[in-house]
Amino acid sequence: MTIYFSGQYLDDPTSINVADRGFLLGDGIFETILLRDGQPAFFSAHIARLTAGAAALGIDVKFTETEIAKAITDLAERNGAKKGAASCRITLTRGVGARGLSAEDANEPTLLVTVSPYKGTGGESLRLMVARASRAERSISARYKTLNYLDNVLAREEARAAKMDDAIMLNHAGRVACASAANVFVIREDGEVVTPPVREGALSGIVRNVLLQTANNAGLAVVEAEIDRHELKKSAIILTNSLIGLRLATIKSGEVSASAQKIFDKLKSCYENALRDDLKMRAGH
Repeated sequence: MTIYFSGQYLDDPTSINVADRGFLLGDGIFETILLRDGQPAFFSAHIARLTAGAAALGIDVKFTETEIAKAITDLAERNGAKKGAASCRITLTRGVGARGLSAEDANEPTLLVTVSPYKGTGGESLRLMVARASRAERSISARYKTLNYLDNVLAREEARAAKMDDAIMLNHAGRVACASAANVFVIREDGEVVTPPVREGALSGIVRNVLLQTANNAGLAVVEAEIDRHELKKSAIILTNSLIGLRLATIKSGEVSASAQKIFDKLKSCYENALRDDLKMRAGH
């Protein structure tokens, strides 16, 4: 597999410097992007979030949006991911530094871009559990996609050990924040659709934001509101991220009502329309 590594195309994936702060300290950020026929979906939104995260961490990106876009297009071609769905990951670290925590001498950020075909997942409802690992809602790691993902890894491992598909993470107040790698929406019994606010520990997800902006096109009100963990067992749940789009889910093996299914279908249609429009606009550039 060919990778893009700080300005160079390399066929050797073992190119990281052992003194890179991203490897040693998790000092960096990342984005995961869906590609359709070689075109990155919601690319400008991803770059805006990457840039905001880098600024919050004090990392100078030094790579332009145009340069990153070209790298993605080239890698899709080189790695047989030009047709159908593909997954792109952009990883930006503070770069190589001296031993210790001080970042004073780390002035050259490391940029890694990878692209590979993505098979996707099935359409059946996911089975969820509530993880013991919690979400630190006041941490900068909850607000941006930093490389500090240990809590999320532990939550996903809890789910795997329990033979579940994913795990819901609660914040320190015991309310719903997110899943291990997805935003969470709850379809309440009265048909209201809610997702936790960012202050609750929810990431400002790309698909999450698309739904908040476009749901009214389908006559649905999707709102940000606190979600008590006890709501989960009696509500249909939707997980969203850039690769899966939208997936229905329930705690353990609960059934999804016909009314919840109808709401999910409308939201999925909103997302697909927004995705199509975004890709069409990008192809026209």
